[in-house]
Amino acid sequence: MLPAWFTAVTAGTPCGDLARGVDWAATSLGPPDAWPQPLRAAVELCFSTRFPVLVTWGPDLVMIYNDGYREMLGTQKHPAAMGAPCAEVWAEVWPDVEGLFQEVLTTARPTWTTDMRLVVNRSGFTEEAYFTYSYSPLRDEDGTVRGVLDIATETTESVVEGRRLRLLTELSRRLHGARDVEDVGRVAAGLLRLAPDDVAAADVHLVDGDDLLLLATTRAREGVDAVDGALLRDAARGSAPVVVGHTLVCPLRKSGESAAVGVAVLEAGPMRPLDEGFQAFLELLANNLGAALGAAVRRDREVGALRHVAETLQLSMLPGVTGMSDVVARYRPKIGGLAVGGDWYDAVRLGGGRTAVVVGDCVGHGLGAAAVMGQLRSALRAFVLDGRTPSDAITSLDAFADELTGAECTTVFCGVVDRSAGTLTYSSAGHVPGLLLHPDGGTGWLEGSGDVPLTVPGAGARSDVTVPFGDADTLVLFTDGLVEHPPASIGTGLDDLAAAVRTIGPDAPLDDLADGLLARLLPAGGRDDVALVVHRPVG
Repeated sequence: MLPAWFTAVTAGTPCGDLARGVDWAATSLGPPDAWPQPLRAAVELCFSTRFPVLVTWGPDLVMIYNDGYREMLGTQKHPAAMGAPCAEVWAEVWPDVEGLFQEVLTTARPTWTTDMRLVVNRSGFTEEAYFTYSYSPLRDEDGTVRGVLDIATETTESVVEGRRLRLLTELSRRLHGARDVEDVGRVAAGLLRLAPDDVAAADVHLVDGDDLLLLATTRAREGVDAVDGALLRDAARGSAPVVVGHTLVCPLRKSGESAAVGVAVLEAGPMRPLDEGFQAFLELLANNLGAALGAAVRRDREVGALRHVAETLQLSMLPGVTGMSDVVARYRPKIGGLAVGGDWYDAVRLGGGRTAVVVGDCVGHGLGAAAVMGQLRSALRAFVLDGRTPSDAITSLDAFADELTGAECTTVFCGVVDRSAGTLTYSSAGHVPGLLLHPDGGTGWLEGSGDVPLTVPGAGARSDVTVPFGDADTLVLFTDGLVEHPPASIGTGLDDLAAAVRTIGPDAPLDDLADGLLARLLPAGGRDDVALVVHRPVG
């Protein structure tokens, strides 16, 4: 027979009904009619509020809880938890919370914990959950702490939603700065790899005709197929995401467009159920990826078309050195830029076994610099063909540049190889020195004519330098984009160039020498335009 007080305080609630059915005499608490007054008061408080409350009492902290707390027990801990020891009910998290219980029992001071993460198994699977709670002491009539009152609320939903919102916001921010398709893949994989609680693994595939190419993955090993290839192709043709186990396969498309540009495979974090909210989050993530990837694909196509136009324009201004087996030239635009700029090269037959070789560098990049470059190149060619020495040709070019907007501070190196005399005569307008490669593998810099760039006031008379130049010697001229790689100094770049020239060797074909220098010094492209010309007389 239950005492009237117990029947009264437990009436009207499901957990109260459950409490009345427990054999309390079989627990360390004993029958309710023998409970001390402080425990009765705590039980009355527990069942008189809808806020989640847990009362634990006795040496094994037997649990008494209300309907609010019941939700935290999931589908498998309730109803067995009523009247059971707390350490048994919450065995998987007891190492995390036992210390707090003991602190209250021994010091009688309450605790306060906000958004504590606990890995629980309460509904048949392991999941992360977050709680904000306070443990308070429950005293017996003599003032001894006999139990702990737990006033708690579960904050899992708000914590997880906040975390996911921050991830979406950061992904959107970073993707906004992505330059191209590859950059979208790098940004997405780099960020999602840091969010395993929500995205255990991710693959981004790019549609390429009838094929799908893996653009990026967060998996430790590429080539691990998360889903069947046929399913990926179906997803690329479909319009709706497909759930496969704990994974969402989602077509990626730009807003307003029907054709998919890719497919995302998003494996949900294992610590949360893939419920409606989780799936909605993954779809938002895929939408962000689709928008960025679609924009990057369109931009890559547009830039590809524009680069084709720019390359055609650049070639019209900077034709190759055709019909000259003893001269090879290369032009490389800077990374990410259009293939037009202010760097140039030239080679001109002058008769009498003489060949003029030129490199120059206008300040700036793009169509404006290219237009100035074209005019300076044509003018210098005319001056050289007129029979002027390198210094006279540069002096005339200086006067021409004074009247040409955008030609300020242009640098030029002009050299004339005279095979009959076995000499090289050169002059420089502030340009990086050329390099001579001798048949024995030795190198020497073409210095001593370091005059100032074009249009700089007070330049004075330009000067020529003449050095021996044999038929087996090789002349290497270039613009500073080949050797200037911050934060390293240009001196380091010049040393690297000389070492590369010696390594490739004096007997290498000119094409191999030019291509080898670009490959060694600019393996990933350069930050500036590069013009390169090499000349070796043919016997």
